Amino acid sequence: MAAILISCAILYAEGLKDKITLSYDYYGDNGGDQVYSPGIAIYKKITERFLIGVKMNVDAITSASISKGSRIGKPDAVTSATPMRSFDDVRYAPSLFGTYNDGDNAITLGGYYSTERDYTGRSFYANYIRQLNEQNTALGIGFSQSFDKWRPGFDRELTRYFRDETKIDLSATQILSQTFTAQLIYTFMNTNGFLASPYEYLSNDTFADFERYPSSRTGNALTLKLVKLINDPTAIHFSYRFFKDSWDITSHTFNVELYRDLSSSFTIGTKYRFYTQTKSDFTKSIGDYVRTDQYIAVDYRQSAFNSNTVGVMAILKPNTTETGLLDFNKMKIKGAINYYWTSSNDYIYYWYNVNRLKGVFTSISIDYEF
Repeated sequence: MAAILISCAILYAEGLKDKITLSYDYYGDNGGDQVYSPGIAIYKKITERFLIGVKMNVDAITSASISKGSRIGKPDAVTSATPMRSFDDVRYAPSLFGTYNDGDNAITLGGYYSTERDYTGRSFYANYIRQLNEQNTALGIGFSQSFDKWRPGFDRELTRYFRDETKIDLSATQILSQTFTAQLIYTFMNTNGFLASPYEYLSNDTFADFERYPSSRTGNALTLKLVKLINDPTAIHFSYRFFKDSWDITSHTFNVELYRDLSSSFTIGTKYRFYTQTKSDFTKSIGDYVRTDQYIAVDYRQSAFNSNTVGVMAILKPNTTETGLLDFNKMKIKGAINYYWTSSNDYIYYWYNVNRLKGVFTSISIDYEF
């Protein structure tokens, strides 16, 4: 949800423009997970103050959690009757939104529908941004509501088949000087329904059972973002996020990005991100669970762990006098590559048979104004 609010703020700052965006993301790790994500977005001005947008994203997924999780205590038999396929799952996610911007006020309403083999997602969201103080201050509020439903790809009865989530964001952005901007975002989250994975399970010498989580979860987060222009071609972005939820998970996220303009058409950047969290209050050591436990955690994200991410980015804005079928002056190309690794973790070893997860995720997008 915060990402939606920030995206709307970027759209607000840039103004309403006719453009098309082509994107491609990839993620792969040493735990057997791979995700290929092409996408397209089209933004069209209806009037000087009103724009509509249409997006389509596809995620082609190969996942250890799905392929391994379709078995429980049956290493030679797959409970799913579906045939072999190139990917464990494919997700399609079309979305539609509209934005009104009169210079002082920006309102965005939208929603999406996503479908995959075992899960259906429906959501709508609304965002409002108001500029004040001669446009040196911006206040924002965002709301989203999702209505999702599980459809397990094998014969298993769930305690619930829905997963609903409500998110509220409040933000304040302030230009402190010509070279310094600060933003504060508060996020509230409430999730209800079947919150575990229908695939992940615990198996030991005495019993085998699927993971079980509480049916509700609330969380609060506070994010501080700072952007400082060090000198004319160099800027630093810093953010810190504090999160705590009703499962007693507390996390801290630090992110630093450095950007430098090498020319009027080419910018490079680098980033470092550190994340750390405590375990949930129902998580035990992986070998200490018994069949009578009310809750069983298998996903390592319910345990205590740290992660690090390093990356490089580049932005190219072609500047040419040549003309043709495409005007390259209306194009912006953005690319990034990141390397991610976690701390050693018994939960990771149990499920993925590696001590820590290590992954690479890349992205490239092309914006073209028309």
